[in-house]
Amino acid sequence: MPYRAIVFDLFGTLVENFSGQAYDQVQVQMAKSLDIPYPKFRQLMLETINDKSSGGYHSVEENILEICRRLNLKVDTTQIEQAAIPHYEFSKNTLVVEFKVLKALGTLKRDNLLLGLITNCRPPIPSAFSQSPLAQYIDASVFSCEERVKRPSRRIYEITCKRLRVQPQECVYVGDRSGEELTGAAAVGMLPILKRADLTDVYDPHRSDVENWQGHAIDEISELCTIVSKLV
Repeated sequence: MPYRAIVFDLFGTLVENFSGQAYDQVQVQMAKSLDIPYPKFRQLMLETINDKSSGGYHSVEENILEICRRLNLKVDTTQIEQAAIPHYEFSKNTLVVEFKVLKALGTLKRDNLLLGLITNCRPPIPSAFSQSPLAQYIDASVFSCEERVKRPSRRIYEITCKRLRVQPQECVYVGDRSGEELTGAAAVGMLPILKRADLTDVYDPHRSDVENWQGHAIDEISELCTIVSKLV
């Protein structure tokens, strides 16, 4: 069966992985604006990040409100909105895409391939993505925070295939192996391809599956333009 679609991961694949150290500083700013000690704020962020099902909260503000509730801290709407600003700005700044990636996506589209996206992410990303140059190339974008399900759950891959109107066996999945995404893709019948990425400043740098990966792998998205037609 020929491949009709390519489904991409976002961070570490279409854009660079965001800096874990930089995101820590965002949380420092958020905690400071609420007058909450950073260690306690970070602890509660980790505890609440997956609340309300595996997709997390519908908004950053909702997550902040829950943290304040657990601390019995009374805050008003303005305080919450101000505390959320650094998070929204950081999210927007993480979606910097290189021209060579856009060029490769354009070539894949001209080859009549459908392009999809699956990403495990928090609420600011869908909005930031819609304003990114990437959005015009992607036929179906699936965000965990909207679907309330994360990779490697079978359901999130099936949602993407349904929106692309293809079968999993007609899809190539490309990602940097975060969150067992390639294993999940293979389990539903997609062909997984590892996108090698810099893991020096991420929250999960030790990915044993990457170190022992024996399948297809690429260093640049442009490599897909020549290899997809040859895959069997």
